[in-house]
Amino acid sequence: MNRSWRRLHEFTTVTKAGNAAAVQPPTAPWDYIMPIFSGLLIAAAGLVPWTLLAQVNARVRPGWPWAAAVTLAYLAALLTWLNGAGPPTRTTGLRRQRLRLWPHRAPEAAAGLTGGAVGALLGLLYVLWIVVGRQSPIPDLSAFPTTSYRWSMFIMGGVTAGVVEEAAFRGYMQTGIERHDRDNAIWITSLVFVAAHITQGIGVVLLLGPGLFAASMLYGTLARRTGTILPGMAIHILGDLAYMYFGVLRADGSLLFVS
Repeated sequence: MNRSWRRLHEFTTVTKAGNAAAVQPPTAPWDYIMPIFSGLLIAAAGLVPWTLLAQVNARVRPGWPWAAAVTLAYLAALLTWLNGAGPPTRTTGLRRQRLRLWPHRAPEAAAGLTGGAVGALLGLLYVLWIVVGRQSPIPDLSAFPTTSYRWSMFIMGGVTAGVVEEAAFRGYMQTGIERHDRDNAIWITSLVFVAAHITQGIGVVLLLGPGLFAASMLYGTLARRTGTILPGMAIHILGDLAYMYFGVLRADGSLLFVS
């Protein structure tokens, strides 16, 4: 074998070995269970504190949105740790890879939908949700005692859902499954994402399940195409806020003020 062919053979062998190491075939159900468990754990760790703090804020100094401030600081610390900062240092690289907060590679140039097309489809899905949301009665906000409390609930509802759900599902869960089963990672994550909404009641899952599954599939595709969850976070936050304002509140900003 001459030198040129030898170099080509060595390059091909190394490339195949690298690809095999990047996507390892699953050897046991544990390879699926652990990413799913870690994603659900992160979702709970991110969403539950805001829910509890908001309830306390409604009774303790509701004129000050202190629960929102505490939650924002907590989410910043949580994302920083999930992205590799802090102990244990032996998991720094793995945490950064699993979160997929910043792109560490060029966007994926694969056949199918581009990142822009996925974003447009997500925008269309939120428009449909807004139309559906306007069919429901305007909610009673009498339990929201002050203007600052109402605004904090409105804004933090979108922020916590967008940040935490993308980090937990399209970050840790999906990337964990992709290490062993890249072809099925997005739809498996999407099924778990729908099932996780059982905390809002079986009726919500049955009614919104198809839409939640479609949204998760699009968010998962967007994360894979761009190599980062940041675009998904931005669309998720803005989409949830738009749904609440234009769909649930009927674009009536006066509802966020206590007269």
